[in-house]
Amino acid sequence: MGRPDLREEAEQADTQREHLARQLYASTREVLMQLERNVLVYPAHGAGSLCGKNLSKDLTSTIGRELEQNQSLQPMSEAAFVSALLEDQPFVPKYFKSNVALNKQGAPAYSSSLDEVPRLPADAPLEPGVLVVDARDQMKFKNRHLKGAINLMDGAKFETWLGSIVGPEEPWYLIAEDEESLERLIRKAAKIGYERTLKGAMANAKPGHEHDAWIILEHFKAAPETYTVVDIRNAAEVKEGKFFAHALCIPLHQLRERAAEVPTDKPVVVHCAAGYRSAAGFSILEAALPQTKVYDLGEAIKDFEPIR
Repeated sequence: MGRPDLREEAEQADTQREHLARQLYASTREVLMQLERNVLVYPAHGAGSLCGKNLSKDLTSTIGRELEQNQSLQPMSEAAFVSALLEDQPFVPKYFKSNVALNKQGAPAYSSSLDEVPRLPADAPLEPGVLVVDARDQMKFKNRHLKGAINLMDGAKFETWLGSIVGPEEPWYLIAEDEESLERLIRKAAKIGYERTLKGAMANAKPGHEHDAWIILEHFKAAPETYTVVDIRNAAEVKEGKFFAHALCIPLHQLRERAAEVPTDKPVVVHCAAGYRSAAGFSILEAALPQTKVYDLGEAIKDFEPIR
């Protein structure tokens, strides 16, 4: 079931989301659930989308199957439906509100908007103070990168995390591994309207200076309490269990704004659930805490069990 809490102004959120949830209850009961059982259902979003919780990865379904298996379509009161629907919804990315406005006024023509993104040579100077998103593999990023760059690797959720970490009107540069990756990433950025603020994109760059960003895992496993551990998973994930009792929990989408909350009296170790997000979190904290040693636990988090 989709979520009804994505388009409100902050001061209207509590009342508007409940109003829309009640409308959703009515439309499911009075319209959709009255259709023939063999009517096909095509989802608007796939598994992992922030447009709902527990979304199925299936590409088709039927009304009959949804009546049997979809928890939101089981017999319940309107109040119970609203409560269940709104509980533990994913966070709202930064780009959602601007996309509502963009969709209302009409987005620029896709092809011409892509063509207008400046493609820069690999050694082009970048404007100081403008955010750099480096989409290269985390290993290459950790070895060498521009100061202050965010390591947001090319992947299935690139645009989701781009729009969750970077503001919709914030100018930015893009660094990619090669020309093919660069064009793919520009298209992904355009899915959420972020090609409009892209000041330039470059491939095959060897940016910045060499870095020493590698944690000695044996040291950390022997004495994790001697590090400040920052858990950047979402609140619902943390609710299922922390990996380290003393960890400071700041979701990745809030990390740039809340980096000052991280203590600097110990080395800092960042982790997520599998390693993709922690690369971005590491890069954000490395830039925000220049006098503190920051490490990324990466995929090594799989060596630890959550505390239930």
